[in-house]
Amino acid sequence: MPAQEAVGSRVARRLSSDIVLTPSAFVLLGGVWLAITPVIIDHGVYPWWNDVVAGALLIVLSVAQVVRPGRSLALSVAAALTGVWMVAAPFVLGYHEQHGVAWSGMLVGALVVLLSFVNGLAARPRPR
Repeated sequence: MPAQEAVGSRVARRLSSDIVLTPSAFVLLGGVWLAITPVIIDHGVYPWWNDVVAGALLIVLSVAQVVRPGRSLALSVAAALTGVWMVAAPFVLGYHEQHGVAWSGMLVGALVVLLSFVNGLAARPRPR
């Protein structure tokens, strides 16, 4: 039985690691998309700096999530708040009528919120 327990323990560690790494990888891709969208696609005049800053922040947060998965709850909350901002930004900054760029940011934001929620569920509690 000890050998089976050791294998089970390794499998459990691997799965918990994958649960944190996989959503973080997709958050990273969303951040890259936001950061490069203003360069690749000409959406006209809109506050493109918002996408670049939010994309860079998501890239940093997702890399930090992979490097320090023990702090995944705080990082997940920060990424989720960035996602919520990306959903609200077209209305707050006034470019909601530019449908392409607005929907792009809102969809990435919604996916980031969902993936951050998954990461937050897999967070390790802080030792007291």
